[in-house]
Formats: sequence, C-alpha cells, structure tokens
Amino acid sequence: MKNHSQTTQHMAALWNKKGALFIVLSALLVSTTNALVHGLKTPISAGQLLFLKAGIGFLFCIPWLIGHWSNVARTPNKRWHAKKAIIGAIGNALLIMALQKLPLADVTTLSLTSAILTTLGAAMFFKETLRPATIAALLLGGVGVCIVLKPSMTVFSWSALLPLLSAVCYSASSLFVKKVSLIDSTEVSLTYLLGGMTVLSAPFAYLSWVSLNMCDWAVIAAIACLYCIVQWLLIHAYAHASAAFLAPFKFARFPLACMFGIIWFGEVPSWYVVGGGVLIFASCSVIQYTRHDPSYLLRMKIK
Repeated sequence: MKNHSQTTQHMAALWNKKGALFIVLSALLVSTTNALVHGLKTPISAGQLLFLKAGIGFLFCIPWLIGHWSNVARTPNKRWHAKKAIIGAIGNALLIMALQKLPLADVTTLSLTSAILTTLGAAMFFKETLRPATIAALLLGGVGVCIVLKPSMTVFSWSALLPLLSAVCYSASSLFVKKVSLIDSTEVSLTYLLGGMTVLSAPFAYLSWVSLNMCDWAVIAAIACLYCIVQWLLIHAYAHASAAFLAPFKFARFPLACMFGIIWFGEVPSWYVVGGGVLIFASCSVIQYTRHDPSYLLRMKIK
C-alpha cells in the first residue's frame, strides 16, 4: 500500500514537472505569436487571419488524421468538440482584434483573467464551492482589471473589452478540455479544434479577403505553426498535470509580453498595466491554489 502511494506521488510529481515545462514553453510561443500578429503591416481582418492560422495548422494534422481517422470519427464527444471549436473561434477572433488595436502588454494582462472567469464558470455551471479565500481573490482580480482598464470617461477605450471577452471564451474552452480529455487524445482534440475553426471562419475570410505579399504569408505561416504547437502543449499539460501547480507558470506570458512590446515595438507598459497585472497574477495564483484541482487523467490512471 505504501509503495502504491509512493508510486502515485511520483507519477503526480513527474507529470507536474513535465506540465510546467510545457506551460513555460507555450508562454514563450504565445508571446511570440501575439507579437507577430501585433506587428503585421498589412491590414488583415480577424476572419481572414483566423482562417489562415487555423487552416494552415489543420494541414499539419492531416498526416496524423489519415492514419487515425477512426479515432476522430468514433469519438462520443463530437458535441463538446463542436462547442469548443465555436468558442475557440470567437475567442481567437476577439484576441486578434485586440492585438491589432491595443498595446501588447495590455492585451496579455487582461487575457490572463481567464483563470478568474473559469472559477466563476465552474461555480455557476458545475456548482463548485467558493471558499472565502477564493471570493477575496476574485475581488482582488476585479480590482486589478479595473486598474488596467482605467474606466473613466476620459481614458476608457471600448477596445479594452476585447481581451476580456476573449478571456471569457478561453475560460469556457478550458472547462470543455477537461470533459473531452477523459476519452480523446490530444491529437483528436486538436484536429477538431483547428478543423472547426477553419470552417467557421471561412465565410468571414471570404467576405474580407485582401491580397498578401510573401512576407505576410511567411509571418502567417509562422503564426499558424506556433499556434498548433501551443494548443498541443496546453491540452497535453492540463490534461495530465495539476492546474494549481501549473498556474504560476502560465503567468510567464506577462513579463514576456512586456519585454517583447518594449524590444519590438517600443511600447513601455504603464504603471496601471504593471500594477493591475500584479494584482491579477496574485488573484489567479490564490484561486488555483485553493481549488486543488488535480489532473483528471492522472486520477483515472492511478485507480
């Protein structure tokens, strides 16, 4: 019995470390992707960019799909995959629009509120109990968001709501990941996500299509490749490792976005963004540590 307990603890620690590595790597790739989108010179609509990003990413899934078509066709999670694709398409489109209109650090900071929104969603739809510490952390995160938004009549920009709305979509998507990861592999989830977003964004891309030069195509191809890798890393990390353990590593996106914004675009983040970002980071860290949300797959493996 003792050996079984030690084996379980060893497995959990191993998956947590592996998941942390995946999260840090995904943070670096996400920051790079956001910087590439932010720096595109040609005015491309969110629909066209999403179509190209998801479509090129889906092309990389085709070789795997040919050999594993039965896994994709027979999954009982088709409805959940469809919901995730719809939410993912909306969230990605909103994030693209935010990156086209706002400084890089502002978008990244506000998008990190997805952890706060996921906790609220879990309480509303899955009846998870909100502890006093969690409620206090939610309020702290709300204060951080208000500091970043600066919601006065003279300085508030409605564009600042775009990353928040995108975070709502990403938080809903993360709730779906736990559902599908019990049965489907990372590759199946990624195939449905990219394929669904490609189909959903196609009409909007057609209506707003603009010609691209070779440089634009190269940048968009890089964005698509990085996005595909990031989704694989995130699905794999959160399906196996503890969300509480992974939470702090996710916030590597904040300093990376600040650094990329300064180096690539000369965008020095304001004290509002830095101060609000610190409060959001503290809020999300408390929320994750009080939830003690272990991996569903790991629990299934050790039963």
